[in-house]
Amino acid sequence: MNKTLKKWLPLFSVVLVCVLALSGTINAQNNKGSVVGTVKDPNNALVPNAKIVVTNNANGASREVTSDEGGEFAVTNLDPGNYKITIDAGGFKTLVLTSVTVETNARVPVDVSFTEVSGAGDNTVLVTADGAPLVESETSVRGDTITGREVTDLPIPQRNFTLLAALSPGVTRPTGTSVGVLGGGSFANGGPGSSTESTRFRESGGSVISANGARVTQNNFSLDGVDNNESQFGQIAVYPNPDAIAEFKIETSVPQAESGRAGGAIISTTFKSGGNAVHGTLFENYQGRFLSAAGAQFDENNSPANAQGFRRTPPNYITHNYGGTVGGPVFFPRPGEGTPFFYDGRNRTFFFVSVAGQRNATPAFGGGEFQFVTVPTVRQRRGDFGELLTGGTSDFRFPLSYIAPTGVNCRVNPDNPAQRLCTFPTGTIFTPAGIPVPGNNLANCPSCGGFSQFASNLLNAYPLPTGAGLTNNFRRNRSERSNVDSYDIKIDHKITGNNSIFGRYSKSKNSRLRDNNFPIGTSPNNNDLPSGFGAGDEFGNSRGVTLGDTHSFTPTIINDARAGWTRVEIGVNNPGINGSLGFDPNVSANLGAANINNASTDQGIILLGIVEPNTSQEFVGDGGAFFFQSDNYNFADAVTIVRGNQIFKVGTDLRNRR
Repeated sequence: MNKTLKKWLPLFSVVLVCVLALSGTINAQNNKGSVVGTVKDPNNALVPNAKIVVTNNANGASREVTSDEGGEFAVTNLDPGNYKITIDAGGFKTLVLTSVTVETNARVPVDVSFTEVSGAGDNTVLVTADGAPLVESETSVRGDTITGREVTDLPIPQRNFTLLAALSPGVTRPTGTSVGVLGGGSFANGGPGSSTESTRFRESGGSVISANGARVTQNNFSLDGVDNNESQFGQIAVYPNPDAIAEFKIETSVPQAESGRAGGAIISTTFKSGGNAVHGTLFENYQGRFLSAAGAQFDENNSPANAQGFRRTPPNYITHNYGGTVGGPVFFPRPGEGTPFFYDGRNRTFFFVSVAGQRNATPAFGGGEFQFVTVPTVRQRRGDFGELLTGGTSDFRFPLSYIAPTGVNCRVNPDNPAQRLCTFPTGTIFTPAGIPVPGNNLANCPSCGGFSQFASNLLNAYPLPTGAGLTNNFRRNRSERSNVDSYDIKIDHKITGNNSIFGRYSKSKNSRLRDNNFPIGTSPNNNDLPSGFGAGDEFGNSRGVTLGDTHSFTPTIINDARAGWTRVEIGVNNPGINGSLGFDPNVSANLGAANINNASTDQGIILLGIVEPNTSQEFVGDGGAFFFQSDNYNFADAVTIVRGNQIFKVGTDLRNRR
């Protein structure tokens, strides 16, 4: 039995690797980098069996390989960062490259030549290798890497790091006429049913980017090598604090096979890790109302009224962003004074913690919204719609049996002899049956059926106009407030020289409250109406857990496994139930529609609007409660095999989205 098992075990292993390589979609989000190169002697001859040691300058983690008979080597699965590379071969002075930058998904070429033979004195030659190569010559990937320094130093509205993706050629932030789904409540030409997530980082457009003209839902986001996509709107799941980003890479064309999936950009983000030294950051950005200038759109009244002494006031703009990070080695102190630490995490165990918050407030109009809306006039509230009449005449078709009132001229319809074509004069409202409405007031004609008690109650629930005219006669000055609280913690641990693990937990709470168009208490019949699409409170929360294990079976065979879970919750609370605007959940019943929206989660006012080509009234009501939760599970495993400076990789990526 044992002999049979040993006989078939090699074949089984080959089959298993092939199945893993072909199963599902091979789109693992590997955020590792590699160093490849060739070692030569002073005569340009290849040097085999040279020892190459690559050491992380931040945490001291090192990897060692040996050049093959062709002098070639490759060190794979390196975390993004800055490294020291030591090359040693018998008979030559040791070469030390003090600063080599390895970026996400990059292969850094390091071709070196020994220049001196060993002898008396210092047998080390220091070579300064500053930064990363300007051109990626080892892979077909085209894109850009945004370093952590750039993320923290460049100005980013609302601290939304995805805005920096536009620094890469071919990447744009779409406008209202662009293809796809847009942030900020905009709907673009993405086809029927297009929608957008407008809660998280709404003011800065969310994570909406387009690469090379692709739709904004065709991008692929990863964080620490694990799926970071939100499945409802095709946007990012976990937004890391910019101060906690080591770097992120935007790949816009010809991605590696393991990236797969995306027809747009591939955005791979790497979270910072702690190092041997304790480092931290603190930030705070505050802009209050007293720092803002007043403009005409923020007048206490409309512009002509300023001559009467109304002063202009600054907008209620408040931007308050704050937070910090800290990372370093893990220490567990021994009780008692003067005793040494019993556990020293340097070169082995590290932590990194990030905390960030936002408290922002802005006027809600702007970005397609207006400061004036239309409400019913005093006459319209009484059923008198005569002020809507315009000059000219109108033709209507009636059966031949129709008897026209005085002043209405009728004739046989030339297009249909079975009908009468009647021309009605201006200045009179007629019912659909062609009967004049007395005094143009629908309230005077109960039999006309054009002005119900519900209609009267609804029109009188609108606040009274603040200005003259039939349209744009109510000035609104609502504000919008958004809060963000996010927390992250990451632990890295080196179990042995050949095995290292890490874990990260991220949590973010985002909320947005938009005031109503009509302030509470302004309804003449004490039935305040929710008004303004999006009025009420919205939330967008996310959580994520990532685990990773990198194991070197040999210097040339390395396995990298990742597992992750993210949850995104996006919703809108009904203003009358769970919302923060204080509306009566029974407002529909109070207006005379007792059996509308009476479910426990949908109580409120039905979405209503009075639509007329030139004088449409402001829509009132709410769309009801909305809640969406997505859970994404991801497991990815990749085996890297190195032969000289040739790198072969097989693996699988399994995803479950609910």
